[in-house]
Amino acid sequence: MTRRITLAVALLTVLFTAAPISGQIGFPKSGYYIGMGDSVAAGTGALPVTNGYVYQLYDHGVFGRKQEMAFGNASVRAARSWELRDHQVPQVLCAEPVQRPTVATITAGANDVFRGDLDPSAIAQRVAEAVNLLLNNHLVATPVLDPWTGEACRPLENVTILVSNYYSIPHPIPAVFAQLDALLQGFDQALRFWIAQIPVPAGSRVAIVDLYTPSLGRQGLVTLERRLGFPGPNPFDFDPHPTNLGHRFIAREFEKVWRSLE
Repeated sequence: MTRRITLAVALLTVLFTAAPISGQIGFPKSGYYIGMGDSVAAGTGALPVTNGYVYQLYDHGVFGRKQEMAFGNASVRAARSWELRDHQVPQVLCAEPVQRPTVATITAGANDVFRGDLDPSAIAQRVAEAVNLLLNNHLVATPVLDPWTGEACRPLENVTILVSNYYSIPHPIPAVFAQLDALLQGFDQALRFWIAQIPVPAGSRVAIVDLYTPSLGRQGLVTLERRLGFPGPNPFDFDPHPTNLGHRFIAREFEKVWRSLE
């Protein structure tokens, strides 16, 4: 009898402990947020990296209740505009999950500069080409093709794409700061120009998130300002990533633009 009671208690324990676990995965998804871009979007600079701005936007439910939102971060550290356009976009378009992305955030282009490309207009154009593929892959001359069928992957529908420029980088050497600032402003102007050329299908939206202007004069946003952010003596050997405070700042700017669209 004692053994039967023990087995019955054990069975009841399993049944009652399994219930709340299964309840956590039973929510249907009505939206899907995908982060795309470089190390800033990947969370570099935040500690832990899951405090990065993309994760904050998801965790705070900016684009929808977490229970109802699928989430992924396709961003890659050191990714350039090439990787965004030629690798991340095909993954997003051709994966075909049950719930396709309804919101995408993009921060990309800085690594092109740090690896020697000093043409902000060409960099911004590649970022815009990535956005155009996401929206109009069926209309472009060279579409993203499914590697199995060879057919053009479906563009996203009813999606909001938020694309950011970059925050000011307060380098302590005036000449280096001036060079960086000119590149940042050039990228911002070119990004606005190229994004404006993209035909946006009905039901979808595209908006620029300005990080540069509200970051001017702010302190503590960039790792460069913190200890070991500028180890020197090479003036170009510095950490340009956001701090935890910087990632919170970026998340707020994305949220502001999202709320303005609502």
